[in-house]
Amino acid sequence: DEQIADFRAQIDVVLIDTDYNGKTFNICVSDVPEKKKDFVKAKYEFPVKNKKQKIAVKIIDMMGEEVLIVE
Repeated sequence: DEQIADFRAQIDVVLIDTDYNGKTFNICVSDVPEKKKDFVKAKYEFPVKNKKQKIAVKIIDMMGEEVLIVE
């Protein structure tokens, strides 16, 4: 049973909308490694304007599957 040492090896792209309106995803921060062997950073900092602001993170894995997380 093969184990992956670093979870980032499975992630192709991370896209972040720092002010998500619930309908349209506007990419404000993108993490797209230059080379296939490089990993995404998986740690991001950006200013938050107000406490009602929603942050949406779209993660696309190596198989092309997408996950959208909204906080």
